[in-house]
Amino acid sequence: MMDADAKLIAQYQPQLVRLGAHKVAHLDEPLMNHLIRTYHLLREMECDETICLSGLFHGAYGTQGLHTDEIGDIPTSQREIVKSSIGENAEQLVYHFSIMSYESLSKSFRNILKPEGQPCLKDRRNGQALNVSLSHFQALLALKLADVLAHTPTQKYHTCLNLPAEYGMFWEIVAEYLGKKYMSIWNKTING
Repeated sequence: MMDADAKLIAQYQPQLVRLGAHKVAHLDEPLMNHLIRTYHLLREMECDETICLSGLFHGAYGTQGLHTDEIGDIPTSQREIVKSSIGENAEQLVYHFSIMSYESLSKSFRNILKPEGQPCLKDRRNGQALNVSLSHFQALLALKLADVLAHTPTQKYHTCLNLPAEYGMFWEIVAEYLGKKYMSIWNKTING
């Protein structure tokens, strides 16, 4: 971990603790460890700071994979903590990451590969469309790619799940779409 990254993470740790990230189990570790790994992967991918910070907070509200589909309204007070910590644009990424359905993420990716295709993200709580720009959607793709890759070290020898076999084709195509740096990090993480 670079010194600057360590200082930055220490700067945000009190807010993550306030949100309870140190208490939430995420596979066999605290959620905070996963959030930090996601942040580092986004830094390696050379994403802008808004996307990197959203990676550090991406599990603050829960996600389709972390909690059941029965997520209610996210308290305004919780959103305000995140917004005041990382800014409105990064918080918006965290919020959309939390409430989007993974099915609509996949469909949106297939859509944007078509000429004039647009993302069609859906709110998993109510099925309503989430109006997002192409650049916002691409940021969500980068965030989800880093999230998937951040699971790889803890899953490498897991007997119940083989991440490359389970998700490989789709996320490898996403990495290729996002660019060389993303593909390089994909290959480095998946192939060791």
